[in-house]
Amino acid sequence: MTRIICPDCGHENLAGADECVRCHQPLTQEETFVPQNELERSVAYDRIGRLDIRDPVCVSPETPVGEVLRRMVAARTGCALVMEGTQLVGIFTERDALLRLSLDRAEWENRPVRDFMTTPVETLELEDRMAFAIHRMAVGGYRHIPILSDGQVVGVVSVREVFRHLTRLLEQD
Repeated sequence: MTRIICPDCGHENLAGADECVRCHQPLTQEETFVPQNELERSVAYDRIGRLDIRDPVCVSPETPVGEVLRRMVAARTGCALVMEGTQLVGIFTERDALLRLSLDRAEWENRPVRDFMTTPVETLELEDRMAFAIHRMAVGGYRHIPILSDGQVVGVVSVREVFRHLTRLLEQD
């Protein structure tokens, strides 16, 4: 069966499809995009594997949320991945802490992170294009997205790393 590769996210779709089943971008292009500078080229064609992908803070669903927060602060990161073995089951972010934890620390400090995590977790593949990552983060309102390779978590990318990469390219021009 013939397949067509989405130019935006690289997903294989059945030939004849009007839009990508993964990113919902049109599969027919009337104009060919020609990048005008290194920044445009990078956003359009580079894979997110070029970014500074950080090792994630990983915790089990039973880890007390107070401990998760301490580990996030120690690692200077804005999220922790909630894992059951090698399976990603949730994410706990700074936003979750702000929106889901009360001012009364005694109410939540020893409760398991599974009570406060976000699920399901939106992920990206190491081979996804930069434009797709930026689109996914903007549309979803995500500041952190776990990165997978062959179905396994290999790290986390934050919007901060995307901005750093783009800023370096702007400084080169």
